[in-house]
Amino acid sequence: MTDEKILVVCAANVCRSPLAELALRRGLGADSPLSVSSAGIRANAGDPICAVVASLHDDEEWQTQARAHRARPVTVEQIEQASIVLTASRDIRGELVRLAPRSRDWMFTIKEAAHLGEGFASSAPDRVAEYVAHLDRGRSRAVPLAASGGVGTRLRQLFGGRTTVDPTSIADRHGSRGHLETISEVEVSVATILAQLGGHRRHSS
Repeated sequence: MTDEKILVVCAANVCRSPLAELALRRGLGADSPLSVSSAGIRANAGDPICAVVASLHDDEEWQTQARAHRARPVTVEQIEQASIVLTASRDIRGELVRLAPRSRDWMFTIKEAAHLGEGFASSAPDRVAEYVAHLDRGRSRAVPLAASGGVGTRLRQLFGGRTTVDPTSIADRHGSRGHLETISEVEVSVATILAQLGGHRRHSS
């Protein structure tokens, strides 16, 4: 039995990271030996999950976990005990590296992990450790991620604005017009990570 742990971190721990946490749990299955949790670098302890995230699925499992979620600030202990840390953005990864520098080798943004994990397959009990090694090797040889070309990016290009989107990051658009785009980016990246780790993507309910 493995005690491998996946930790997902965003800013407030109410939208991006709990969505990734719940989606990973859902895809890995209730009998998975992997544990998944989330936290926020600037979380207000006790804040509930984003209502949009909570409403994504209506099955009892999703609803129960969504209702039970409460935001919590990330701790050094959580980071150091994790087998892999997935962050919503590169800036947040940078903050975590400063907070827990010894754990930097197993920190990746969600999009970065999905990109670098291409070709990974393992059914080993310690497959997260193998996954981290695969991702780490990929940092130096992978083709850099290109900008996703989301709605915001296309509008800036159309009207001649500067495109400053970081392709390794999922922007915090909670409460704005780009909120659904953020949710979609998390879901797509998590689905890719699940396929790499041998999980599955359940259909919406």
